[in-house]
Amino acid sequence: MAELVWKDKARPRTGRCSNEECEQGSGGTMGRWRLVTEECYPPEGTDGGAAGMPGERWHNRLIRGDRSAALAALLPEFGASINLIYIDPPFMTGRSFAKDGQLAYQDTWRNDLDAYLQWLYETLVYLHDLLAVDGSLYIHLDWRTSHYAKIMLDEIFTIGAHMGGAGFKNEIIWHYQSGGSSQRSFARKHDTLLLYTKSARYCFHGERVGERRGARRRNHMRKEIGEDGRVSWSISSAGRVYTYDEDTRMAPSDVWSDISHLHQRDPERTGYATQKPLALLERIILASSEEGDLVLDCFCGSGVMPVAAERLGRRWIACDNSDLAITTTRARLLAESQRQPFVVQHVEAVE
Repeated sequence: MAELVWKDKARPRTGRCSNEECEQGSGGTMGRWRLVTEECYPPEGTDGGAAGMPGERWHNRLIRGDRSAALAALLPEFGASINLIYIDPPFMTGRSFAKDGQLAYQDTWRNDLDAYLQWLYETLVYLHDLLAVDGSLYIHLDWRTSHYAKIMLDEIFTIGAHMGGAGFKNEIIWHYQSGGSSQRSFARKHDTLLLYTKSARYCFHGERVGERRGARRRNHMRKEIGEDGRVSWSISSAGRVYTYDEDTRMAPSDVWSDISHLHQRDPERTGYATQKPLALLERIILASSEEGDLVLDCFCGSGVMPVAAERLGRRWIACDNSDLAITTTRARLLAESQRQPFVVQHVEAVE
């Protein structure tokens, strides 16, 4: 198998488990980190306040801390337990991002590709160990590093895999209209999302997110209008006739051009740099998880993933190393009209 090599490549020691062990929930080790609860927010209109601590009832988690420390701290409890992971990590843009003078995050890496690749590799190894055997991982990148990530993921998801079907499933192109133009190249107008699974036993519901077939002409299918004015479409194949109603959902493709990039005056905007639209995360969550499933984002930024998960009835864990990200996400969650209890935690080294 082809392998990507860079200076000082080293696999982190995470307490990696085999697929058989992971299926039994025995993955992960105690590590050198633990999570400390700072604040607890019960559902609106109930008592508890900041002093309320999580009990037997599930509390969603908003965690302040570096991604490697936070993920290591989660492993003892959540090894091989996360149903869906979405990450929108730094793209190695060479820029720093801020809001009102407060730093959101740095994406400079001193122009050291080797350092970035090691950092990304470590992140993906931790996420693989946290992912359930029937779970899915989406990583959101662009032209700068998506090709490196794909080779890394091929290695991580297939070496030692004893179950068929593990590995790459889709390269999704999110095409949008915003952004600049160039006189010396084609305009770069898309991001890439790579979808990987830990086995062939993964959740996928394309029918939930497929486009409605509608009444406009599609390909060479025959259009029929019923007495009630409704449109249906039919096509013959291998001696059979297939008929579809105008409300039938078509199988979704791997090019998403119907979700707009957020514009400067979009009501969703929080002012946080590189914020993604809720519609993007809602599509991923609906397609690749069930109600009550646990989803994780360790670069939560403006809080898009936990807000989308909250609205769609999923449990969530969201992490970020930026104080701005934590305060922005907390504010968005508290503004939700209906929400489940959540705690704010930080990562602490174990003596």
